[in-house]
Amino acid sequence: MSTPIAKPQLRGLLTSQIKKNLVVMMVVSISAGVAYKIFVVDKRKRKYAEFYKTYDAEKQLKIMNEAGLMQSYNIEQK
Repeated sequence: MSTPIAKPQLRGLLTSQIKKNLVVMMVVSISAGVAYKIFVVDKRKRKYAEFYKTYDAEKQLKIMNEAGLMQSYNIEQK
């Protein structure tokens, strides 16, 4: 004896698909946000921190002034 074929869902099909799509969308978007934070934001923060550990603003100002890039700034004023 064979079992009868299940009837297709005709009512509420769109609603059930939307619920499934919302769950998948939330999982994918949260995963993408966490991955972006880990691989881009944290890496960028680390690079900025390393750069500013050795950065000397006064030295860079002097170099730019000697190169003639800071025409409106006179270093002798300080």
